[in-house]
Amino acid sequence: MVGAPLVYFFRGIPITTQKPTNQQDAASDIWEQATVLLQKEIGKRLWTTWFSDVRVAQITSKSIIMEAPHLAVERIKKQWLKELESAISDAGGHGLQITLQVTDAKSLEKPDSIKNISALVPDYLGDIGLNPRFTFETFAEAECNSFALGRAREAALGKALSYSPLQISGPAGMGKTHLLHAIGAELVKAGKKITITTADEFTAEFISAVTGKDGQSKRAKISDFRNKYRKIDALLIDGLDFFDGSKPKSVLELAEVLNELNTRSKLVVVTSRKNPLSLKVHEELKNRMHGGFTVRLAEPKTEDGALIVKHLASAAGIKHISKEAASTLARRRQQSVSRLVSGVNELATYLEFAKLKPTVETVNAALEMSAPTPDGLIESSIVSQVISEYFDIPWDEITSGRQTHDLTRAKHMAMYLLRTVCELPVKETVRFVGLKHYSNATRAEKDITLKMKSSPSLRDSVATLIEKINEAA
Repeated sequence: MVGAPLVYFFRGIPITTQKPTNQQDAASDIWEQATVLLQKEIGKRLWTTWFSDVRVAQITSKSIIMEAPHLAVERIKKQWLKELESAISDAGGHGLQITLQVTDAKSLEKPDSIKNISALVPDYLGDIGLNPRFTFETFAEAECNSFALGRAREAALGKALSYSPLQISGPAGMGKTHLLHAIGAELVKAGKKITITTADEFTAEFISAVTGKDGQSKRAKISDFRNKYRKIDALLIDGLDFFDGSKPKSVLELAEVLNELNTRSKLVVVTSRKNPLSLKVHEELKNRMHGGFTVRLAEPKTEDGALIVKHLASAAGIKHISKEAASTLARRRQQSVSRLVSGVNELATYLEFAKLKPTVETVNAALEMSAPTPDGLIESSIVSQVISEYFDIPWDEITSGRQTHDLTRAKHMAMYLLRTVCELPVKETVRFVGLKHYSNATRAEKDITLKMKSSPSLRDSVATLIEKINEAA
């Protein structure tokens, strides 16, 4: 029959298609059907929270432009972009280029400092990883980090050369990387040539250089490598503690780089979980740290946490958050600054969605609503990936039910992180790791918590894993 809709099934869901009368009809038709698929894929609760305000602004034969509030755009791009693309494709929009933009264009504008940095160093942003959001202006100052912030500002102004390298230490999630990138941003704005790297990146580049791959001679590769790390004004290293000595030649090369920069009075800034002098790294590398100065980012107290929350809330557009509400959020998420950031983002999303004001009641409601459920195991999937890579065991092996020492150790660590980092309910934790009894999850959590009190190596392992999870999130 002419004009009759075609019906097909995707994952058991009936999807109807017919030629639209115009582009607007096409947009409505595609988005209506994509909505059905998305709700099936991520769950109705998450769809309601993040996708209910998404609107199709424009559609052509090659592209579809969609609008949503700022927070929704950011979260969709980070967590559900692939699901959105797949749903639109399966709903009849195959091949369409998807653009997500903020409904209010003004909210898309970046602070001047960020605009300036982006304009000055677009290559750094993509190639080195300098994050324009990590500036001194966006760093939430409190008593627990004010001294470190002050020394970082001095370093950015070139006033720290007398005690270079500047060593920023502290547990995962306290803002070490933020300060490192803020220093880099200010140096770039001042026209300085910088290199920012990590242990993995430096080691990989060094190995590539000494093997002379990629069609370049070994001599040329080594020359390029050394110019990158020695012919600069500042070297920023994120995660010095990951230079564990397993690749001694790369560690020795780094020691020589630091020595060269020190001889030329160039700035070096490093981050680490512990005081660099107490790290289990190669002695040659540790020796280069002796002339430096260490500042530590401490865990925020409740009073610090409340100040940080108020700062973050203002930046997130939450107006007039009360002292009591800020303190409530701080108490519930005071383990780290990154947890405070996550809590404020969750609150902002909830307030925008529910059209409510920031009170003690809405803070509690927001944090409860954001607790992971079977609808959204994004964080859980990150844990499984990190655990698999750290123990070098495929996740399906960890969850297979086999009983070996290595598998049990990996599974217990996964359950501990799922419970403490992701705040996953016991039922879902057990299901996620392939077990049946709820007691397994609580036993693993208690066992690791108890052992960490007497085992520095276990504490280091947990800190490393949490840091990797935060980086991947």
